Amino acid sequence: MRLIRLSEKYIEEIIEGRLGRRSVLDSCSLTLGSFDGLHRGHRKLLNTVRAKKSEHDLADSVVFTFRQHPRELLDPASGPFLLTSWREKLSLLEDMGCDVIVAADFCPAIARLDYETFVDKFLVKYLGMKQLVVGYDAHLGAGRQGTAETLAPLGEKLGFGFQALSPVREGKHIVSSSLIRQAVLEGKMERVTTLLGRPFSLWGEVCPGDQRGREIGFPTANVQPLDQWKILPDPGVYAVRVQVPGDVVNDRCNGALARVLESLPEVDAQGELVGSGAGQWVVFAGMLNFGKVPTFHGDGLPEPRIEANIFGFEGDLRGRNIKVDWICKLRAEKRFESAELLVSQLKKDSIQARKVLGLPI
Repeated sequence: MRLIRLSEKYIEEIIEGRLGRRSVLDSCSLTLGSFDGLHRGHRKLLNTVRAKKSEHDLADSVVFTFRQHPRELLDPASGPFLLTSWREKLSLLEDMGCDVIVAADFCPAIARLDYETFVDKFLVKYLGMKQLVVGYDAHLGAGRQGTAETLAPLGEKLGFGFQALSPVREGKHIVSSSLIRQAVLEGKMERVTTLLGRPFSLWGEVCPGDQRGREIGFPTANVQPLDQWKILPDPGVYAVRVQVPGDVVNDRCNGALARVLESLPEVDAQGELVGSGAGQWVVFAGMLNFGKVPTFHGDGLPEPRIEANIFGFEGDLRGRNIKVDWICKLRAEKRFESAELLVSQLKKDSIQARKVLGLPI
């Protein structure tokens, strides 16, 4: 997969025509958007773009997207909302077989362009676009005036093929990022999995915790999300699958479910490399508490904490990345009157999580 970065300065140069007339790609089919979640509707777009490439014997299939979701800049007070971080998005796009990703900075210069100028200068002349595929709700350019109705005649004018796809539905609802966000916030993870076409995932760094889990026989990894904009589910206890770096798995670990190759590099919360890059990871089952830990912290911590108990894993994960797939909410978080009562409930949670995940009890 090739990545083409369009910085704000580079965008201004393209708009001003200072990069010459030759396109950077020979020919391509293309789709564009924020693609937060890369859900089933997005996958339909990507599959169609790849089909157009083959049908018209083009050199590349291209996804034009933004390095930062526009909402991060236009509505920063809205709080975490991303279904997929930038790193997750790149990994998923590569797994989906995309040839080229164009990652543009969302900046004033591009935000104020009318859709005709944007399509002409960026997609046709710079990227060599021959086929454009958009969703039913596409809105391009300043004033959001680039729609299916206006883009079709523009294709005839500029010489590219055009197709607007119908929405993907789940029951009575159109599959959309906003619908999935609401399901995540409600903790309806089975529905989220259906809408996404895969479980909702979180990448995080394992940070030091209170060590109380180890003291009561349920050691946990304290997970700090790598992206501050990542949306998190409704607080509670969940059945999860956890992916850990392969080099921390030793002979004492007896619960491995699978080994996978991961294209994401391992980094800390500041983006600095932690591991040696993409490599082998090991998947375990587990259960997770997302909440304010009221049993040990009175009225609860100021901010909720993610603590994952990984079944059959023994080893040191501090400072390392793990991936958590949220499979099913088991119950709401609650305060217990004693550690003994909490342990009793955790044993029940563990049995329920194993049943949900299809493991022997």
